[in-house]
Amino acid sequence: MNRKSFEEYELNSDKEKELWNDSIVIFDTSALIDFYYYPKETRQEIFDKIFSKLKNRLWVPYHVQFEYLKNRKGTIEKPIIENYNPIKNEKIKIINSAKSQILKISEQIKKDTLKPEKHPFLPQEKIDEFIEFAKEIDKRVQKFEKDLIVEIDKQENEIKSLQKNDTILKAFEENIKVGPELTHSEIMRIVSEGKLRYEFEIPPGYKDLKEKSGTQIFGDLIVWKQILSHAKDKKQNVIFICNDLKIDWCYKDSRNRIKSPREELIKEFNDNHQKQFWMYNQSQFVYKAKELLQLDIADAKIEEISNIINNRNEKELIYKCNQCGNATIISEDLLNYEFECVESSEREMGVENHYLMEENLKCAYCRIQTKLKFEIWEYPENIHNYDQISIENATILKSPDFVGYFWDNHYDIPDEDMFRER
Repeated sequence: MNRKSFEEYELNSDKEKELWNDSIVIFDTSALIDFYYYPKETRQEIFDKIFSKLKNRLWVPYHVQFEYLKNRKGTIEKPIIENYNPIKNEKIKIINSAKSQILKISEQIKKDTLKPEKHPFLPQEKIDEFIEFAKEIDKRVQKFEKDLIVEIDKQENEIKSLQKNDTILKAFEENIKVGPELTHSEIMRIVSEGKLRYEFEIPPGYKDLKEKSGTQIFGDLIVWKQILSHAKDKKQNVIFICNDLKIDWCYKDSRNRIKSPREELIKEFNDNHQKQFWMYNQSQFVYKAKELLQLDIADAKIEEISNIINNRNEKELIYKCNQCGNATIISEDLLNYEFECVESSEREMGVENHYLMEENLKCAYCRIQTKLKFEIWEYPENIHNYDQISIENATILKSPDFVGYFWDNHYDIPDEDMFRER
């Protein structure tokens, strides 16, 4: 036995310092796109303090540039559509509806209890007091809505300003070099190799086989091949920054940080030109830059980045293998969610239905098989009664909202407008 033979797959403090001395720092599309979600002050600090220190070592493959530019404009407006519009168009309406109902119902109670000659009759003093309180709520809600809209408009205007003056794109153009574009024949050679690699789940990118089409299926492999080629030309180590944390690239811990790249990638990179390859997500990268480049960056800003990455990867199943003790993380998108009604019975209030979804999984580390079960009982029909999740040879650390998914997709939910007063 030679335990040193496994050292190439591990990162100790000495190797990490060596990496940061001269490595090419390469960004994935996800790491570039997520800059649009970081607070303005946070991303500017990265540009000013980290990019300036590593300016001649920042690089992206041509395919990453292509994907970034293709998605950039849609990403700029995404926070408005996904984050601010729901507040303006849904949540404020709900608050207004609730305060109107409070006033309306309290006034109706007064009307119903006003006449002493018939029931219900109640003393009016407390009711009048509450009506005045409800009117005050109405005024407060109107002011709250007005103030909130002003603040939302400020944020939206700042976001929209990036369309005319994209300071993020300018920072990338000033600091990050881009690799050459591959020819069609070069891409076809990668596609041909990719078919064999994906058949046997050799990373990176094999998870895209079921999610994408055309040459985009092999986008991650194209990026990987460009990284290998560039690193070989430069004869340098590589640090790869990626926020889209998938099992066909890396292993993760339960806090959505990269534990290590896949061993296959480390070996392929090392075999290619006897250099080191490692991966970080963006928050890990900033933290390590603060530590190893001795930069003054507030921990709160690193935490902001970490939260954004967690939001990107939040819909996941995480389970700890009883055999090897490691945590496997699986994106919700890779679960089949095919629920089958396995049992029905008549009860006092109607039918009780038992639904089951089963998924065969493999530990990302020791490859031992396990079976996952999501179970839901409805009783009576259309009413959630009970649910449970179970897994063989493992322990669930985090579960996606399979119950919410089931009810959102199992029945058609009537339009809420149907219930509003005409």
